[in-house]
Amino acid sequence: MRRELGEKGFIKALFGLALLVALIFTGVTFARPYYRYYQLSSHTSDFLKSDIGEPNIIRKHVLDDAAELGVPLTDENLSVTIDKAKKTVTVKGTWTDSVDLFGYYQKDVDFVMEEVY
Repeated sequence: MRRELGEKGFIKALFGLALLVALIFTGVTFARPYYRYYQLSSHTSDFLKSDIGEPNIIRKHVLDDAAELGVPLTDENLSVTIDKAKKTVTVKGTWTDSVDLFGYYQKDVDFVMEEVY
């Protein structure tokens, strides 16, 4: 037999669907800064594997990638050091990204990226 959906069942389904959409939106909103962090870290790691050994070129490349990804990384919060004795290049950047949910909830997320090659 086929059961018809009553008025209460329709409202429950509609409320459940709205709740599911709100949870997905919240998850995507909070995941966006972490995804940008991962992307910048990956781009930096890949760039360090090339033969570029000049700190100014590395700094410019990382800042350009950060601007392209929308990461609020500034020149003051980025350090590039080359240790010739250990033959390593270290890139360290720190920044704070904000998450805003319709103006009701704001959260600042701090990131520290440290890539050594």
